[in-house]
Amino acid sequence: MADDLTKKEIEAILLEHEIAELEEDIDRTMATLSPNPHYELATLGLAFEGHEAVRLAYSKILPGNRHRNVAAEMRIHAIAANTLVREAHVSFTKDDGERVTGQYLVVMSFDPETKLISGERMYMDPNFAEMFKQNLGPDFEKQPGIRKLSDFAPQIDRHDAYAVAERRGLTIN
Repeated sequence: MADDLTKKEIEAILLEHEIAELEEDIDRTMATLSPNPHYELATLGLAFEGHEAVRLAYSKILPGNRHRNVAAEMRIHAIAANTLVREAHVSFTKDDGERVTGQYLVVMSFDPETKLISGERMYMDPNFAEMFKQNLGPDFEKQPGIRKLSDFAPQIDRHDAYAVAERRGLTIN
């Protein structure tokens, strides 16, 4: 098993990924991903897995970004073992010409052996989510490799804070 990636390695992979996205180079973007990437757009309730499904998503998202003048500025950048969390403001131009700002938070996982991105979980505010929905199109969720998160997310019967409290000798009433 490979050692965890360093902060410098994670940031270098992310920068290559962002350059490729900004240049709308789908092949170069895909080259920054592990062989079987897993993406989740929690706000839209969708997940896509594997190169073909992720490539399809990028083929719909990236061309829409340039004409919308999408620009992001980081607010929080945190790194844990093979994981990066980035929160940002993102401004873009809507179809009607109005310039708006939204927010997103993405949790990116990295494969330490391939030194590539293995997945992303993205959470978006309503402004940014609406743009994503428009870019993906109305039939995106019907494409191969696209699933609803609700189809495989676990059902949680008890809040995990109860177990944490119990381990610390505390009771939650």
